[in-house]
Amino acid sequence: MLVDDDAVARSILSQLLRRQGHEVIEVADGQAAWELVQRGGISFIVSDWVMPKIHGPDLCRRIRGAALDHYTYVILCTSKGAKADLIEGMDAGADDFLVKPISSEELRVKVRAGERILSLEQGLADKNRELASINQRLESAHKLIEDDLKAAATLQTTLLPPPALCALGVQCEWRLEPSGYIAGDTFNFFAMDERQVGFYLLDVSGHGVPAAMLSVTLSMILTPDETAGNPLMRYNRDCSFFEIASPGEALHELNSRFQSKDDRYFTMVYGLFDTRSTTLRLAQAGHPGPILIRKGGEIRRLGTGGMPLGIWPNVEFDCFEVSFRHGDRLILYSDGVTECVNPQGKIFGEARLLACLQQHGAATLDELLTDVIEETKAWRSVGNFADDISLLAIEVA
Repeated sequence: MLVDDDAVARSILSQLLRRQGHEVIEVADGQAAWELVQRGGISFIVSDWVMPKIHGPDLCRRIRGAALDHYTYVILCTSKGAKADLIEGMDAGADDFLVKPISSEELRVKVRAGERILSLEQGLADKNRELASINQRLESAHKLIEDDLKAAATLQTTLLPPPALCALGVQCEWRLEPSGYIAGDTFNFFAMDERQVGFYLLDVSGHGVPAAMLSVTLSMILTPDETAGNPLMRYNRDCSFFEIASPGEALHELNSRFQSKDDRYFTMVYGLFDTRSTTLRLAQAGHPGPILIRKGGEIRRLGTGGMPLGIWPNVEFDCFEVSFRHGDRLILYSDGVTECVNPQGKIFGEARLLACLQQHGAATLDELLTDVIEETKAWRSVGNFADDISLLAIEVA
């Protein structure tokens, strides 16, 4: 668009621009030019400085202040050559200047320079639109993945025991704090028969979907159903009935069945409590030792570690026994608790966990686990936990 109130000067410049191959719209004053700019489609303006209604610098200011969907390149034509005038024009938003009288070659060079700028701007705008489209597709894909993960988290939660569960006079409470939407930790608590209660807590190596998928698979098979292939049950061929496998036998069967080809493994503690003999039998597979809290306040860690499941075949898992009576408590936890790292890079540690359990030992199971979670969150202090945190507590009520 060529803007000049002098018809002769406007006609000369128009002819020069047309000879150089440009399509030219001629406008006689700044107001008419501003109205055309607002309608859209104008990306290059050569404008006189002094005009009726709206001067060239004022036209620049209006263009720069408008929310146009493209960049508009502006060259101001002026007979003023003073430094202060050029500063005023640039401050108003002009991109370049032509000092009258205007030569054909200078006009050609400066218009070509403006065309290069607009070409770069158009290329950048095209790239931005392409990036915006890609970003929108990525957001849609992220939303779909997020919805799937939320649905998976809901499914995983349904496999956990109900809160404040009590079976055969044994009370259970638990906490699960996944590092993401879904967890590689899982646990359960259930009556095996009319006298024994079973419980376990396991931690699959790694994080995210692969760990959670194995965790869900394990949750679905670790039930006290009398079915062939159940690792918690053993078929007695002599008597033709199912009997409860010992914790060591159950872990041996799981280890044989889940020999991974992708180096994935899991740690686990599995226990059986006989409510008649008040005997607790436990087997441990590379998992942190359970913590026994006696009714009188004595507290100690059980077990010696053992080998994780899914790494080496034909591993035997020892089963050990401990008396477990009214008021006694057993706390199972994943290493996400003791290995919780604070901003200074220090871990929460077993000693701090034991001190927390000792300090809050008189609280209810629900309050006790809440206190442990709150202390680990305070220790972490920033962001989500780096690893899943799970706690399972049982008490002879």
